[in-house]
Amino acid sequence: MNTAQFLRDAILELTDVDEADLEPELLLTDIGLDSLDYVEIQVGIKKNFGVSVDPDLFLSGKIKTLGDLSQYIDSHRVAAPVAS
Repeated sequence: MNTAQFLRDAILELTDVDEADLEPELLLTDIGLDSLDYVEIQVGIKKNFGVSVDPDLFLSGKIKTLGDLSQYIDSHRVAAPVAS
C-alpha cells in the first residue's frame, strides 16, 4: 500500500479538508485533526505498515508536515517477507 495514499484517504475520511490541499508540505496542524483523529491514524499506520508513531514526534516538531509523516513511515516500515 502506498503510504501517501493511505494518509490522504485516512485524513479525508476524518476531516472536511479539500483533497487538493493534501500536499506533502501541508502542516499537520492545518488539517484540523483532534487527538482522537491522530490516534485513529496511528492505529491505521501500525496495522497497515507495522510502524508505531510516538506522539512526542508531533509534539517535538520532528514531524510537522504530511510529507514528514509519510517519510517517517516509509523509513520505519516493516519489510514484507520475500517470497521464495
